[in-house]
Amino acid sequence: MRDLLPDAPKQDWFTQIRDLPLWQGVLAALPFGLLVIGGAIGGVLGALGAVANLRLARTSLAPAAKALCMAGVVVGCVVVYLAVVAVLSALL
Repeated sequence: MRDLLPDAPKQDWFTQIRDLPLWQGVLAALPFGLLVIGGAIGGVLGALGAVANLRLARTSLAPAAKALCMAGVVVGCVVVYLAVVAVLSALL
């Protein structure tokens, strides 16, 4: 598939996080903490949470709504991680 914007510069996650205000950058990067404590499962969930938070940061919501939604994504990632770990530990 052709790139629709061939002249647009490609940005990685960390460049996108660096371009945000501090509080949004912290909330967007916070799910990556699961990588440290959760290995591969935490890394996958953390990456998904970071992508979701980056998308939320780019919306036109009010700052308070953005903060609540982004914090909800972080909490949701942790809850899903704990549920997956509980299921895997029960199976093994």
